[in-house]
Amino acid sequence: MRAAILCGIAALPLVSMSCTSDRDSTGPSVSSHRVEVPPGQSSDVLPLTSLACGAQITSDVRLDNDLSCAGNALLVSGNDIRIDLNGHTLSGNGSGNGITVSASHRVTIFGGSVKGFQSGIFVGSSTQVVIRDNEFTATNQAVLLQATTASVIKHNTVTKNVSRAFMVRPNLTGGLSTDNVVIGNLVIDTPTGIYLIRQPGNTILNNTVIGATVAGIDLFEGAGEVSGNIIKANHLTGGGAGIRFTAGWIDNTFVGNRIEGNACGTKGSTAGNTFHGNVYSGNVSDACP
Repeated sequence: MRAAILCGIAALPLVSMSCTSDRDSTGPSVSSHRVEVPPGQSSDVLPLTSLACGAQITSDVRLDNDLSCAGNALLVSGNDIRIDLNGHTLSGNGSGNGITVSASHRVTIFGGSVKGFQSGIFVGSSTQVVIRDNEFTATNQAVLLQATTASVIKHNTVTKNVSRAFMVRPNLTGGLSTDNVVIGNLVIDTPTGIYLIRQPGNTILNNTVIGATVAGIDLFEGAGEVSGNIIKANHLTGGGAGIRFTAGWIDNTFVGNRIEGNACGTKGSTAGNTFHGNVYSGNVSDACP
């Protein structure tokens, strides 16, 4: 499946990609085509629905109201669901999740703003989930994928989050998050941009991370050997480390990244990985122990 996701990624320029033709990109395909959603409007014609905090979503929805919630805002379970936030804002009090997707397949969430939650969008034990064209701020993490596969996080903007923008991790029983794509996102003034915890076989492509005081991309808890990740064409600038490594990250590919103006270009041992065509400039040190 991963070969189909990348559609010959290695041979293409940094951002020119197109390989989708489905209903709403609810699979792990990477595309240069972005659906533009003007503020307060939607390109998808779905029935308008007013929802309350804690609402359970099991079918297509186009939101008709803002929500301010203490705890979880929206809960999603089911298959083949589109959630059009329609320019609205989900606001939290620092606890719970803006949207929780559990044991679901082919879900797309797009077109809104999420702020003030533990996780803006939490996805657990699901497949083929697409999170696109949203704005996140003041959440602990914008999107958390846990034991989730073949999913896409794309074209989102994250500003001034508490800890990180995107986390990809296993669940407590070791269920993997793999075959996912994080593409074309903008992360500004957030301590960590993209945080991978011992997960293999994911693609991190063409993201811009500015001012990440910990790391633009943080590869954490190798716990043995973690391999098969592709880190390509990202711009990591003005932070602590462009890419931070802990032990165990072996046989991953880093190609065509721009790592500029950081305290460290890379931090930690990079041995056993493949580096090609990366550009380092203006870092205090291009490689730190």
